[in-house]
Amino acid sequence: MFLISRQTLGKAFIAMAVSTGVSVLIAASIVPILGGTYDGIGMWMSFACPMLISFPASAWQFHQSEKLRNSRDELAALHLHADRMHRELLLAHTALTEKARMDAMTGGLNREAFFAEFDRAAANGRAGTLLLADADHFKQINDTFGHQTGDEALMAIASAIGSTTGISDFWGRIGGEEFAIFLDGSDDEEASAVAEAIRRNIEAIEIKRERGRVPVSISIGGVHLSGHFSARQAMSDADRQLYRAKRGGRNRVELGEFAEDDVSAA
Repeated sequence: MFLISRQTLGKAFIAMAVSTGVSVLIAASIVPILGGTYDGIGMWMSFACPMLISFPASAWQFHQSEKLRNSRDELAALHLHADRMHRELLLAHTALTEKARMDAMTGGLNREAFFAEFDRAAANGRAGTLLLADADHFKQINDTFGHQTGDEALMAIASAIGSTTGISDFWGRIGGEEFAIFLDGSDDEEASAVAEAIRRNIEAIEIKRERGRVPVSISIGGVHLSGHFSARQAMSDADRQLYRAKRGGRNRVELGEFAEDDVSAA
């Protein structure tokens, strides 16, 4: 048993009426020409036959057409829904992939993501400057003001780095209070200016507690890199410069040259 819509019934009724009209017109015209009289059973048959045949046949045909049209519409809607779900899944996957690359606290790249980007930069021969930055006396901040204040200091440091670096640069948190920054395409002068700007911006961070202002500063060491280079050697050389900055009194920048003799290790 199937349900027929009012629209289908209306179409079937119209088809029946047209068929009946045509049947009556033909019978009324042909029968007298053939010498007969258009009355009695013949007249009623010209009414009854189209009504009995045309209505159910038309109703069935229109009903099937409507079902086919509805099926096509439902299929099209399913395709649209599937496309929308596919796009949403792609966006969700992209967001999750990006989230997996980020350090949750600072918003920079996490350790693994930064080193992956830096390895690609080395393999592609991207010139630039690698900076390693380490927050000064960070354990003392945690011990004196608490870990919540320490976290706030890290986020403020990250914000200063992010706001000072350029769109083609990349940076990340590679340790508890240690950050790495790659200044894409920078020469010695540009790198020195950016590193100093980062240092000054971090030195100017205002975090106040009942015990007084939280002293936030950072030491930065870096090396300029040109052409293909060994990522491992670059990190070692930058770390050496960071050690010089720490040993030289902290809250300072030390930039040096990449050890060209080790470039063959790339």
